[in-house]
Amino acid sequence: MCSVTWLVNNKGYEIFFNRDEQKTRAAALPPRIQNMDDMKILMPIDPVGQGSWISTNEAGLSLCLLNNYQGRMPEHVLFSRGLLLKTLSKEKSIKDVCMAFERLSLPQFAPFILLAFDLSICQQGQQGQQGQQGQQGQQGQQGQQGQPVMAIKWDGVDKVIEPIEAPLFSSGVKLEEVMAYRYAIYEQVVGSELTQESLLAFHQHHHPEHSHLSVCMHRDDAETVSFTRVSVSAKTQSMSYVAGALCGHLTQESLAKNTVSFPNKKALEVAL
Repeated sequence: MCSVTWLVNNKGYEIFFNRDEQKTRAAALPPRIQNMDDMKILMPIDPVGQGSWISTNEAGLSLCLLNNYQGRMPEHVLFSRGLLLKTLSKEKSIKDVCMAFERLSLPQFAPFILLAFDLSICQQGQQGQQGQQGQQGQQGQQGQQGQPVMAIKWDGVDKVIEPIEAPLFSSGVKLEEVMAYRYAIYEQVVGSELTQESLLAFHQHHHPEHSHLSVCMHRDDAETVSFTRVSVSAKTQSMSYVAGALCGHLTQESLAKNTVSFPNKKALEVAL
């Protein structure tokens, strides 16, 4: 189970990601910078599969991965979905990721949804997602349109690449009920006030009477284990990572203490 939202403006974008996992799964390693084919990439690492579920690189490309539990599982899974994200994270743009995806042999992977972001989505300003409800959406239609966030989907049978809007949820248990509850909370907490503060409030939302449905989820067998925020602009990338139950300690202070940054490669090239 996971929850993903994002915020886009004319300076950059931010991704907000709750990772939900089985309580028996080993804790992830916090984000660190890795070099792959002369590309610096920032990502946490899952020690089980040695891959990741979220990344950002110095070209301004970010990826995040959700499991598609409702897809058809292959008889034999040969490669981790997290390794797929790790491999694609060295690409330079959404277009490059989509082209690389087309070359993949997908039957060796369990079903997934991979989201791809780069700075091309930022040309339209804050009106880049969900039509941005109300007045914001009307303003966005008057400006220059940027590229959409793209969803790269594999359901075990068919592959699809298509634009997608926030928020997005995955769940292996009662998906429709989870989605209905979290969409309602999104409208209640975020609504038309799409800001960093409202999205952080949404991602730490927990209701003790609906703990199995809450965005900060708690079940007997599984729970929300971490929150990751990716921030990308023309000058810099950063990743903030807070482990544990978000309803207790997801704050600006905890994010600031657990942030890793590096300069955008394009900004360095311009400076040179």
